[in-house]
Amino acid sequence: MRSFQFISPLVLCALTTHALGAEPSDKTLRVEVSQVRNAMGDVGCFLFNSADGYPEVHAKALQETHVAIDANRAVCEFKNIPLGTYAVSVFHDENKNGKLDKNFMGIPKEGYAASNNDRPAFSAPRFKEASFVVSADSPTTIKVQMGY
Repeated sequence: MRSFQFISPLVLCALTTHALGAEPSDKTLRVEVSQVRNAMGDVGCFLFNSADGYPEVHAKALQETHVAIDANRAVCEFKNIPLGTYAVSVFHDENKNGKLDKNFMGIPKEGYAASNNDRPAFSAPRFKEASFVVSADSPTTIKVQMGY
């Protein structure tokens, strides 16, 4: 029992020293959205950690936020993001119905954007092309441009 009392403070000290010097295991990610065409409605931002559901199945997003538009810009924040690979999808919900409205051919009528400003001509953005890594030393801000 006596040796346990002696080792325990040493182990506790080593763990405390390691924890104080450790890198954070999560971050806040800031998404700056520009070129929003008007202040109607809001901007919806969705953070995905896999290709499953990206970019349109909002229920499969890791986090979601809706923010007000100010001077043709919006800023979304995702807090407590574990380090890893992600992709962001963004849309301008002008009529605040919670979805990206499309015409009869499936072409978006409202603005949208993706991380890395991935904007294929004839399809929705893909996770692989829009993905980025959040690491201990990576920037915490990404910028996307809304397209209509």
